[in-house]
Amino acid sequence: MLTRKSRLLLSLSTAPLLFVAACTDNTLTNPFEEAVGTYYLTVYQGGTLPRTYTIQPNDPSYPNLPNGGTLVATDGTLVLYNNRTFIETNNYTVTPNGGTAQPSYFVSQGTWTMSGTDLTLEAQGRVVNGTLDVDTIHYQELDANGILQSYEYMR
Repeated sequence: MLTRKSRLLLSLSTAPLLFVAACTDNTLTNPFEEAVGTYYLTVYQGGTLPRTYTIQPNDPSYPNLPNGGTLVATDGTLVLYNNRTFIETNNYTVTPNGGTAQPSYFVSQGTWTMSGTDLTLEAQGRVVNGTLDVDTIHYQELDANGILQSYEYMR
């Protein structure tokens, strides 16, 4: 049988444990699960959308536009799936000089990993390192001319 003093000591010694348990947030989930979702392209090569580029005649990066033209990056998505795969899609409109606008797109599929807020996308020999801050993915990548460009996707 516990004495009155023993019960008081026992209740005082368990009170901090109950307080800590009460302060625990049981809604916390796996950070990977929180990252899963659809993100929308907001910054393309350092600028907001739509982003227009002039393509000079005979630009080796655009052999299908020998007379030059314009490329307009219009929108895109980056979808992170819970099986650690992703699909990134960027949509463009390409207009050859003297021609009509043609819709086009870039698609990259692969796997993603996270360590803290560091996000890595790997696909078809492409490795992109960036960050995931709450609802925003930031990364930088070299373009066809070797220039480091910034990209951003938001939920």
